[in-house]
Amino acid sequence: MSSQQFWTQIVAALVFANIQHAVLSSACHYPYFLPLMVHLKRHLLTTRMLALAVLAGLTWATTLLLYQQLSFAYRRMYAADKGLSGLAILLPVTNNTDMQFYHNMWVGDYLHPVCDFDGPGCSIVCNRSSTYQTLDKKTICFSRAIQQGFSDTEFFIKLDDDALVDRDYIHHLMRRYRGYRQPLYISDFILNLDHRNSVLDGTYYGNGKFYMFNRKLVECMDTDIDYRGRRNEDAVFGSMVHRGCGKSVTRVLEDDAKIWHKTYQNKNKFIDLAALKTH
Repeated sequence: MSSQQFWTQIVAALVFANIQHAVLSSACHYPYFLPLMVHLKRHLLTTRMLALAVLAGLTWATTLLLYQQLSFAYRRMYAADKGLSGLAILLPVTNNTDMQFYHNMWVGDYLHPVCDFDGPGCSIVCNRSSTYQTLDKKTICFSRAIQQGFSDTEFFIKLDDDALVDRDYIHHLMRRYRGYRQPLYISDFILNLDHRNSVLDGTYYGNGKFYMFNRKLVECMDTDIDYRGRRNEDAVFGSMVHRGCGKSVTRVLEDDAKIWHKTYQNKNKFIDLAALKTH
């Protein structure tokens, strides 16, 4: 029996019980039928009460089920938000960066654009010309900024403006390493060989499309690094980590299947994340 049929029968029983009640009330005016009417009325009251009890029970069960479903949905949403609390996503941007795209992605709620220029939505402003050649200085700039501020932030992600990362993957990493007592550095690591700069030579750095790190790493890295010439910005970050944190750093290899760079491809979707030739 379907739920619709069941409720139809309940309503029909109540309607029938009301009709019987009206008939019996009229019949009670005739004394000869009084004993029979009393018996039928008792039977009617029992039937009516049973129907009302069933209706009340089903109403309570339906309300309880709806409450449980809404409660589960709320707890799941709350757990997801709590799992991502204390996260800051650092996105170095230029005049070519499509901020609307990122504000409409899940990262938008945690986004802190690092700008070469002051403007709406800029969390960190480095006041330099918007060129690719200044990225190493911009990296030092945002590193100093998060050292001096962001004290309530436990996890940081540096993300390129042509990259995407899976939300559930970040949730998993934060759940696993929340409260971690050592400097943490998550990426796809590359050995830097720079014989012209001893402070950079022989150090490991994270692939620029994505690297994630915790507050402990921010607190120990050396942002007063000095080197000659323009260098790869991610190599500079890795050297600041190496010089300041030393061997205390825990390096974790990223899951490349959860990070997309330049292009996003999955099932029936193929998106070019870097259509401009300048990228």
